[in-house]
Amino acid sequence: MAEWLQYDFVRNALWAMLLLGVFYPLLGVFVVGQRVAYFGDAVAHSAFVGAGLAGLLGWQMGDTLLITAPLFALMVAWFQQRTRLPADTLLVVAVTGVSGAGIALVNLLETPLSLSALLFGDVLGLEPSDLWRLLGADLIGLALLVGLAPSLIRIGFHRELAQAQGVPVRLVETVFLVGLSLAVAVGIRAVGILPISALLVLPASTARLLAHSFRGMMAWSAGLGLLSLGVGFLIALWQPIPPGASVAVVAMVLFLGVALVRPMQGAMVR
Repeated sequence: MAEWLQYDFVRNALWAMLLLGVFYPLLGVFVVGQRVAYFGDAVAHSAFVGAGLAGLLGWQMGDTLLITAPLFALMVAWFQQRTRLPADTLLVVAVTGVSGAGIALVNLLETPLSLSALLFGDVLGLEPSDLWRLLGADLIGLALLVGLAPSLIRIGFHRELAQAQGVPVRLVETVFLVGLSLAVAVGIRAVGILPISALLVLPASTARLLAHSFRGMMAWSAGLGLLSLGVGFLIALWQPIPPGASVAVVAMVLFLGVALVRPMQGAMVR
């Protein structure tokens, strides 16, 4: 390990893993609590469109995703309000639409992007600017969670009751979804579409099986997220496996192990 640390790309990757592990599993607690896990996955898949547009316009993909991801989130929220379709139905429509359109755009480019890199990220190819972007996303996201946490907990417990108590439910949900979309957009550059969905959902879901309280769930989720990232990264250095893919596999193994051994432990967490 000491020999690896002499390389800048390894140190950048470790910093990225730390920044991802500190914030994204905590955000995942609210994603699971608000039952918007599939929304996060849909936003992640909108990266196909962002990547295609970046290639066509000659922009940086990371900057383009910061524009397309929140626009996608607002578009989904608007269509849900306008059509009154169930959220899961609308999100399936959105995922299939943006995935198909994005893949078509990517393949129309003169120099097509690697879909594998988009799916699993390139954490070993990160630059200092990517780390600053991750740090900014963490700080903004944490501030957003601190401000919205009381309202999000109320909405997650009982949406109609929260509305009756004066919580601006639609505004809080929209701000949270836009913030979630920005966090997903930044994280995709590091670990890719599939692993960022895993980081948002799997540690928090595993923590829900282990914790007896909301604070406990947050602590467990953060710890499991860091463990998944650390072990997954070491596996990727040892074997020719994309780091993002190995992180997702480790997070899934942890979830399956806990679910098989202690399926009812977190029943009181809501």
